[in-house]
Amino acid sequence: MLRWKRLSGVKTLRSQVDNNIQSFFYKVLFAILTLRIVLAAWVPMTGDEAYFIVWGKNPSYGFYDHTPVVGWLLTLLLSVSDASWWLRLPSVLLPVALSYFIYRLLLPRQPQTAAWVALVFLVAPVNLINVLITTDTPLIFFSFVSAWFFYNALYETKSYQSFIAAGLFLGLAFFSKYFAVFLGVAYGIYIVLFHRNKRDLIGLGLILLMVTPFVFVNLVWNYNHCWNNILFNLFNRTASTDEPINSLFKYIGTLIYLYSPLLLYFLFKNRKSLKNQTTDMFAKTYLWLVAIPLFLFFLLLARKEVGLHWLFSFYPFAFIALAGVLNIKQWRWTFHFMWLFGAVHLAAIIAILTLPIETFANKKEAMQNLVFGKYSEQVLAELTPYEKNYTFATISYGMSSVASYYSRRHFIVFDKASFHAREDERLVDYKKLDGKNILIFKRTPINLDKYSRYFSSSERKTFVIKGASFELLIGDKFNYTLYREEVLKEINRDFYAIPDWLPVGQCEFKYKYGFKNK
Repeated sequence: MLRWKRLSGVKTLRSQVDNNIQSFFYKVLFAILTLRIVLAAWVPMTGDEAYFIVWGKNPSYGFYDHTPVVGWLLTLLLSVSDASWWLRLPSVLLPVALSYFIYRLLLPRQPQTAAWVALVFLVAPVNLINVLITTDTPLIFFSFVSAWFFYNALYETKSYQSFIAAGLFLGLAFFSKYFAVFLGVAYGIYIVLFHRNKRDLIGLGLILLMVTPFVFVNLVWNYNHCWNNILFNLFNRTASTDEPINSLFKYIGTLIYLYSPLLLYFLFKNRKSLKNQTTDMFAKTYLWLVAIPLFLFFLLLARKEVGLHWLFSFYPFAFIALAGVLNIKQWRWTFHFMWLFGAVHLAAIIAILTLPIETFANKKEAMQNLVFGKYSEQVLAELTPYEKNYTFATISYGMSSVASYYSRRHFIVFDKASFHAREDERLVDYKKLDGKNILIFKRTPINLDKYSRYFSSSERKTFVIKGASFELLIGDKFNYTLYREEVLKEINRDFYAIPDWLPVGQCEFKYKYGFKNK
């Protein structure tokens, strides 16, 4: 009888502990969600986000830089409102939802650490403060769902339907961003290494079959749009780096930053437990799904630096795979380290957005960027007298996108700009601007005088908002012929050099301006 009471007491205590951590988990989840909504409404719109909003306002089945899902998502959101918090809502919800899914996935398998693992993921700096809506948002979501179906197809339902679902969501991930290819490669390698039976090889074939329509539509779009996606992702943005050693150190630093020094220390300390994870099919699957892409990124270092956001779609898999490696005390310590680390980032953002503008007086460009971000409507109001008679422009794709978002009027991109974000070339025909007036607005210290020669007459003006100077070049009677010879020809040479081995259906840029396809 005494023993029964003692056992009952232990069960009751365990239940109370479970309820306590579960309650704590949901409280943190709600707090982080609230924080992220506030940040989404408060943080100024960034150039990348505003650029994708341009996609949303001009829906298509493909875009210059990437496959189209984020554009479609923004088209849907824009039909309701263009408020920043609303357009960022999918990104706001994503890490909160993934944290909850991680918790639910781990709870039956790692009941003591499930909540702590999910919380560590949730309060990591990239999930705590990153509220930006980008191509990574749908990529991360679809990759996560696809991987879940992949595991189920192999070990739970063991059904072809789960393979089909894994392929469908992998296709949607591919239609969000090309990095989904790395997840597909991981599927193939995993099955070839560990599941070379007839059923799972057929399942791999079904995954490929489901992805094929997405690949086909993307190829059709590229065929009819100058192969923009292919040229951008495989050529323009992947020029060989001159410093692969530096790229390697940056990559290692990125991994340390993402997973935190403390977590990596505990992994090293518990490395024997890490080896034991290979006997747990759930952990093993997710471990390979993160390890293979990380290795592929390592191979890319000789050609290109790996950006922080490149790793985002594989980031959640590591927490699932490593849940059983650390004990509850170590996960709890990691959580406390991670939220303090995230709090430092949050404090920096709050400081930047709340400190007096004069604080940045010695950093002219930073001050201009900050003033434009916080007081964009006041800055753009200075352009109002020119609205009727001038086409507005900037010399940056990001700047044009942000100005277009806040003014609700399209700003074209003047001059060559960078190899990134060239969607504006599909939206503008410079031939139709011949003889028209163009106003060029800038916020950075770049000399505007060099653009005067493209107009029959021009005038420069400067205005000051909150201590930051902004400049205008007011150009009358645009000279399209000269602009074509000096700017558009260079753009055609550098960004529309379609390799001879690629068949060309249509290329609007070349057609508009009379350039040959080859």
